[in-house]
Amino acid sequence: MTSSNNTPDFQPSAQPADAPASSDAQGGEQVRPQITEKQARRINAPARNMIISMVVMLLLIIPVLWLMPQPNKNPYRPTVDVPVVAYEASREAGYHVAAAEQEGWHYNYARWNTGAADGINYWSSGQVTPSNHFIELVQAQDANPTWVAQQVGNAVPEAQVQMAGTEWEVRSQVDPDDKNKITTNYIGELEGTTVIMMGEADAPEFESLAEATVAYLKAPSSTSSPTPSSGIE
Repeated sequence: MTSSNNTPDFQPSAQPADAPASSDAQGGEQVRPQITEKQARRINAPARNMIISMVVMLLLIIPVLWLMPQPNKNPYRPTVDVPVVAYEASREAGYHVAAAEQEGWHYNYARWNTGAADGINYWSSGQVTPSNHFIELVQAQDANPTWVAQQVGNAVPEAQVQMAGTEWEVRSQVDPDDKNKITTNYIGELEGTTVIMMGEADAPEFESLAEATVAYLKAPSSTSSPTPSSGIE
């Protein structure tokens, strides 16, 4: 009688899914992606193109900058022969016009004005100060309040100041297009004439011009007689 084998068949247990990799796999080298030379050129192309574009732009800009006119360190200054112009104006006016000259100041213009509708002829000049501000001076013998108001843009009196031993009336006007642009006017009576100084300069520069003008009108130089080289007889 043959006996049956009741011993159950042995089945090896399955390795867990999260079991660690074999030592051979762990000890192997890490695989790194490799790119071809063509792929490398494609990757570097944007940077290379940017550098080329910058070089081309510089090559285009440098000649333009080279050909641009450089700022003039010695800006043009109109040549005004003040003694001659002042002498001729004084002869026409019948009084000495204010033509004081100061070191560091230069005249932008000087002229005798006639033919106005109100019949008032007047002397006018403009000077650039050492700080590069501009002051205009006008002078008339038969000035009236209307003429003065027109010269100062109808600005109203604000104060009285003393400069060079003379009392000056101060009026100011604000530019309607630029509230920060304020023109100051000083009105004084000198040697039987009305003198108005106007501009955006600082008070010390107005005072300097006032002192020079007062001193000049007390002892005129260039308007008392022409120089031999002036050509005026």
